[in-house]
Amino acid sequence: MSTIYAVLLEVASIQRYVFGSNKLKENYGASYLVENVFEDNLKTAWQRVGLDAKDFESWTEWTKNEDATDGFADEIRILDSGVEAEVGYIGGGNALLFLNDQEKAKDLAKEWSKELLINTPGLNPNIAICAIDDGYLNNKDKFPDIITKIFKQLTENKLKYQPQTTLPRHGITAECNRTGLSAECLDKTMKDKKVYISSVARAKLAVADAATDKLHEDFKKVLKQIYKFPKEFEELGQCDDDSHIAIVHIDGNSMGSAFKSCKTLREIRNLSKSVKNSTKKSVEELLGIIIEKIETDDYIYDYFDFNWHLLPIRPIIIGGDDITFVCPGKLGIYFAKIFMEKFAEKEGTKGDEKIQLSSCAGVAITKTKYPFYRGYELAEDLCKNAKKESRKKKEENSSWLDFHLAYGGLSGELDDIRRANYEVTTGYLCLRPYRVVGNENDYRNFSKCIKGIKHFKGMDDGAEAEKPEQKGWPNSKIKELREVLTMGSNSAKIFIQEMSYRGRTLPEIEGYPECKDTGWLCENKKQFTPYFDMLELMEIYPIKLEEKEVSDVQL
Repeated sequence: MSTIYAVLLEVASIQRYVFGSNKLKENYGASYLVENVFEDNLKTAWQRVGLDAKDFESWTEWTKNEDATDGFADEIRILDSGVEAEVGYIGGGNALLFLNDQEKAKDLAKEWSKELLINTPGLNPNIAICAIDDGYLNNKDKFPDIITKIFKQLTENKLKYQPQTTLPRHGITAECNRTGLSAECLDKTMKDKKVYISSVARAKLAVADAATDKLHEDFKKVLKQIYKFPKEFEELGQCDDDSHIAIVHIDGNSMGSAFKSCKTLREIRNLSKSVKNSTKKSVEELLGIIIEKIETDDYIYDYFDFNWHLLPIRPIIIGGDDITFVCPGKLGIYFAKIFMEKFAEKEGTKGDEKIQLSSCAGVAITKTKYPFYRGYELAEDLCKNAKKESRKKKEENSSWLDFHLAYGGLSGELDDIRRANYEVTTGYLCLRPYRVVGNENDYRNFSKCIKGIKHFKGMDDGAEAEKPEQKGWPNSKIKELREVLTMGSNSAKIFIQEMSYRGRTLPEIEGYPECKDTGWLCENKKQFTPYFDMLELMEIYPIKLEEKEVSDVQL
């Protein structure tokens, strides 16, 4: 055996870098820059240290070739004589490289850092270099130890030092009104005014058009050369009487564990490639459904203002197993649900093993002008809360969704917000998060919540529609129900009984028949009402679109 050098590259604080602006162009421009830190920037650094460009290109081909489960993905060329370097894999926010020369490994790290400093100011690179025995790369028992060792080294390096990658702000420098950093660059997007911005903002804006062009190219088949993605938040199609947008963050479940369990480089490569392809395919299918709705279902125009070519959605990040997009507020939960269902139909590949995919989502519905990074943080916290529920239920391959409607400002963490707004003396007004994919008969399934909304609207189908007492609730009584649920169990009971005399009942809750009469159920010694979520969703969820889908199926 001989010694080779593993180089692990990573960038820190990606979320703050991408979502730290209230300008959509800067958000997706930043995402484009992050996507290219391991593509164009790494390739340039690779060539500058004298490595063969063919080695880089041929060994990233496995990420593009959907059928490359053998061949490229199987071979490890660094073990061959005459091969100086190889890309191990690129994915999950980092890149693993192998070189047979220690000095070139260090030079590559330096050149890559320099490229980021010039092209993506504000991104902080983290690097680890470890000497390993080349014989371990093909050893299923030893290869996991290599990965553990290199990631441990990276963690230690991050704790030691974080580089300064932007100009510090001094009292004699102007402040960039976009980033709060030193304004040292002329904003070329402002043709009529002389405005200075930070190098961070300028770098993001400079690639905004390229980011949109790439997105159009990636999905050109489904877009039909007709539809385009909006470039500004105001172009998403918010209705005149509703200025809310939905910030949707969806993340794959247990991906970290899946990658840690990989025994070979081939398994890591194939898993990374298959999950990334599944995510992109799911986005493509979501876009296809949106376009089909625009072309065939007039109900969709009740939820956004269409301007004949701009879609009501803008993906910002489409990563390996995660996606973040924005859309009109009333369509966020609906779009998230479609993506999660499509993603759950796909599989990841780890060597010869197939992995069923699942995900969790957070949907933050905020005012268009609300600080975007705060809205994204809320969406991320909602996604984490959904994941926590998924782990608590210990259900394999289930997908969960949590949401929050911010009618005003937001203050504090998600737990604090819910404690202040959704806890009353009787118990908890929130039942969310909900299962989107999984046990359909459980009352925590999102389909049961939708069924409850239909009940309140008098849209019950099947046998229940024949019951004369199933009438739609007027808006005035919906508001009263919301109020009495916050006032205590006795008030709720009296109101529910009064409404039942008038032929209006509450939806039945699976496994809790008493809930229909009291408004509350007991789960794990805690009191919850499932009805408050239904009443909130009634105002924003596009129930007519789902009704059309049901009608189409029945036909």
